[in-house]
Amino acid sequence: MPSHWHRHEPPPASQLPADSSSAAFLPASQPEPPTLPPSTLERPAECINRNSTPHFSLLCTMMDRLRTEEASKRKDILGRFMDLWRVKVGWDMYPLIRLLLPDRDRERPVYNLKEAMLAKCYIEVLGLDKHSEAAQRMIKWKQPVDGQAESHSGDFARVCYHEIAARSTVEEGQLSIEAVNALLDQLATGRLKQNDYVPILRKINQQCTAAEQEWIIRIILKDLRISIREKGVFACFHPDAADLFNVCSDLKRVCWTLYKPDIRLEKHQTNIELFRSFLPQLCYRSPSSSHEAIAKLVGGPSIEFVMEEKLDGERMQLHMRGSGAQWFYCSRKAKDYTYLYGAHIGEGSLTQHIAGAFTEKVKNIILDGEMLVWDPVVDKYLAFGTLKTAAGDRVNDENAPRPCFKIFDILYVNDVCLTGRRLRERKRLLKTGPIFNDLAQYKGRLEFAEERVGKTGKDIREMLEQILESKGEGLVVKRSDCIYQTNSRGADWIKVKPEYSDQMGENLDLLVLGGWWGKGGRTGKISSLLCGLRVQQEDDGSGKTPEFTTFASVGSGMSYEDYEWILNKHKNHWKPFDRGDPPRWITTGPTGVDDKPDVYIDPENSFVVEVKASEIVPAVGNYGAGYTLRFPRCRYIYWDKSSREHPTGDDSQDRDMWNCLSVVEFQALLNKPKKRYADAEGGSFRKRRKVMPKKKVQLMTTARGQKLSDDQVESNIFGNLTFYIPKGTATHSKAELEALVHKHGADFTQAQLVDLSALVISPDLKSPLVRAQKNKDVSVIKPEWIFASIGRRRPLPLIEEFLVYASEGAQGDRYFNKTLDEIDRLSLVRDRTGHEGDAENREEDDQDGDKHSEAEGEGDEDNHDRSKTQHQREMEAEWGLHRSPVPTASAATSRAGSIKEESDTDSESERRATVFKGEDDGEQDRHESETEADEDYRLFPVRGVDVAEDKGMGEDPDAMDYDEDKTFFHLVFYMDTPENAEKNGLTGSSPPNEAAKRLTVAEKLLRENGGRIVTDINDKKLTHIIMDDEDSDRYAELVRSTAKPKRKHIVLPSWVIECVEEDTLMNEDAHKPK
Repeated sequence: MPSHWHRHEPPPASQLPADSSSAAFLPASQPEPPTLPPSTLERPAECINRNSTPHFSLLCTMMDRLRTEEASKRKDILGRFMDLWRVKVGWDMYPLIRLLLPDRDRERPVYNLKEAMLAKCYIEVLGLDKHSEAAQRMIKWKQPVDGQAESHSGDFARVCYHEIAARSTVEEGQLSIEAVNALLDQLATGRLKQNDYVPILRKINQQCTAAEQEWIIRIILKDLRISIREKGVFACFHPDAADLFNVCSDLKRVCWTLYKPDIRLEKHQTNIELFRSFLPQLCYRSPSSSHEAIAKLVGGPSIEFVMEEKLDGERMQLHMRGSGAQWFYCSRKAKDYTYLYGAHIGEGSLTQHIAGAFTEKVKNIILDGEMLVWDPVVDKYLAFGTLKTAAGDRVNDENAPRPCFKIFDILYVNDVCLTGRRLRERKRLLKTGPIFNDLAQYKGRLEFAEERVGKTGKDIREMLEQILESKGEGLVVKRSDCIYQTNSRGADWIKVKPEYSDQMGENLDLLVLGGWWGKGGRTGKISSLLCGLRVQQEDDGSGKTPEFTTFASVGSGMSYEDYEWILNKHKNHWKPFDRGDPPRWITTGPTGVDDKPDVYIDPENSFVVEVKASEIVPAVGNYGAGYTLRFPRCRYIYWDKSSREHPTGDDSQDRDMWNCLSVVEFQALLNKPKKRYADAEGGSFRKRRKVMPKKKVQLMTTARGQKLSDDQVESNIFGNLTFYIPKGTATHSKAELEALVHKHGADFTQAQLVDLSALVISPDLKSPLVRAQKNKDVSVIKPEWIFASIGRRRPLPLIEEFLVYASEGAQGDRYFNKTLDEIDRLSLVRDRTGHEGDAENREEDDQDGDKHSEAEGEGDEDNHDRSKTQHQREMEAEWGLHRSPVPTASAATSRAGSIKEESDTDSESERRATVFKGEDDGEQDRHESETEADEDYRLFPVRGVDVAEDKGMGEDPDAMDYDEDKTFFHLVFYMDTPENAEKNGLTGSSPPNEAAKRLTVAEKLLRENGGRIVTDINDKKLTHIIMDDEDSDRYAELVRSTAKPKRKHIVLPSWVIECVEEDTLMNEDAHKPK
């Protein structure tokens, strides 16, 4: 074996001999038997559990905590639970990890239990009449039901919880974690029938509480929603866990290999291995669609990069060992497809045909590639949807469609892992080394992916256009000097597809025929739209409704406002769809349910959407048109003529059932090259027109305010309450009020929470931040309420005299019209929700509280806590799961922002920022805490200066408007840091760390949203200076230094945050330093 080949740690490419041929790079393999037994995993002797696993209820409590706590606490909670497991149970944590990551459990890959079957089983388990309201709520779990809280529909496990809780008599669960695993193993034994599932689920129902059964249902559906990702779970378990899982995809191997925290992986243990699936390297989505920018990201123009055709198939790994004796195929999700393609020579739909492709020097190998379907009759690749059919076809017909493996990388050969080598070296070995015999004879079964090298954006554009003209999918552009990184989505590989480019892709005007109710954040809304093609080409004047055929379903590209409009403006038009008796005007596919919606809408009442997609593909019977769209996305909704409050302002943009794509037009479209599908401006095929672009929604992680210690908490008066304090008063600043509420047990946040539950404190409505809350019908509370509540040692009811603005709900409260004296005379008690109530109405409050709990997820969790037995509470305390009575000061901030970073189930409605339209600037207030002299000084007018500007504002001299997608484009910013001050000869300072962090967050947001940052205060295009309140001594100095030729805005980092949240430039006056 050549010295530069090592079994586990090959040297860097620089050590390879420059004149070596590719043949010399092929290592010799160690002798091995012709047939190798499958690798087995043995449990280490120490990796056992000395004691029984804890009650499943403890895991449920912990998952409840993970779902509701702020991000900063989640890993502490999970890590503490794992530490206690090692102490109380033992070293084997596999029973726990497989429940926390059910979608990664290879031993229970499928249950064949989806919502429909679970609903039928639970109807039988609970003894319900299938026509009863309770049964129908489970069967139609997506659909909102009158009187049912919106938060329940769309979440099957939550719907089941309420039906089970109303009937369950189990006060304390009896099953351990190991017992639950055993029952789940029974459910996953194979393709069982309903009669087989019911006894197992009945046993679970008899021994588990409703809350525990909700979690079991989530595990079965592999959708926990615990707000912590796979990497977070692995990080809590062991620092090397994620690295090992990336190369083996085996939870049991991870748990049994790294059972002790002090066991660390050797370098070679993170190499990929034969016949063990690994998580492949994935493509990065470039933030820019500019081909020049993409070229620079992958090394151009200084070094060449590799451009490969983006293939329309399934990512696949091919493993071979024993000189062809054994074969293994698996997908990127670690699903084993060897049974389809063949484990041995002479088997499967692929192996038997390619067994002779490797040279005799290749003893074992791992290839990365894409599995496609090749049709030799028409000499082209078929749509992705036909792959499984072709793979399962055992007919030996040379003219039949067959699977074809397209190779784009070699990762392992003759016992040597190549992932540490550069791409250019792996490509050279793959193409010119002694790996393959003549691949030409394996055409249509084993081929190289088409590729070429480039250096510039022009090279990318030319190859992309060529591929699109031949109806290809797109490109993958790769750095030639990058190594292979498992489970990585870095910028070394960049996907370039028509969907991401401004001038490419099909845009079609389609009529909406129906829709499906949504899940999660889209609960209670029509989340996906069924679209169709008109059969008649022209209106014949008969007045009859034209016929339509189903074509595609679209569920992405629409904003929260769009979903609201779709549901509300057409709420009287949606009708239940009966698969057995569909409307006469609609033609659906002969097979499948992809075009069978929950509801439909008559064409005369419907509306048109412009849809963008990456490709038109055969529908294989699922749509009436015979074709459908791959990766469709709604680009624009044409407000229909019945909604004139949303006029387009352009008659050419009016759309109805006679102004959308027809079957005839679609057929003509199919016969054209792809580049003609869209015009140069991305318009639709039907008409060239000016399109009103949809506003880009910015996703915002709320920035933290001041950081306060729990040691400063003296009481729990405001425990469980969260405050949002946009501004202070003349006598008490915003920071002082935040510190005060924190001192008495409250959380505070720098932005309103997604559920609008934070109490808003402000002395008036003059700030745009405060008016934004009023516009959302959130009560605005005077700061006096805080002091009055502290003086009475309890949070007072929101009476009229304490409110700057009263929401509709506040006005309906029975205390609203009472005076403070009357409130003082009442004997108040705290009800279960944390609010106050008078003693004579306590029973009524409890009933209202029960209704509220049923309507809100958090209320359900409170119900869980209240219904727990003393034994359960003792167990939770023993396992460190009792809730802390006083949350940290930053809790609310993390809930509002950081949850997005960890959650896998974020809904669009939770993330969407609402645009606030500012009022007359003349109504803005000045800082009440400043004196008149300070106000005059800070404004520092430019006196009698008339200097001609060398350069106008903006990045483009011809630009007249702000960029709608990049909020801060055309603006130039200077960050007032001590470092920049020194560069510009300004007074130095030593600000606290928190001030520096806020400026860093602001600078990052500015850059991400198009702003240009400069370090020279004399830059001719400077428009804004960002300064922190805790380092504002240079304010006057900066005003003087930057007064010419025009004054600059000096604002706090909070202005940047609000602009990003509201996706527009907000008024600077509300964000001046104090």
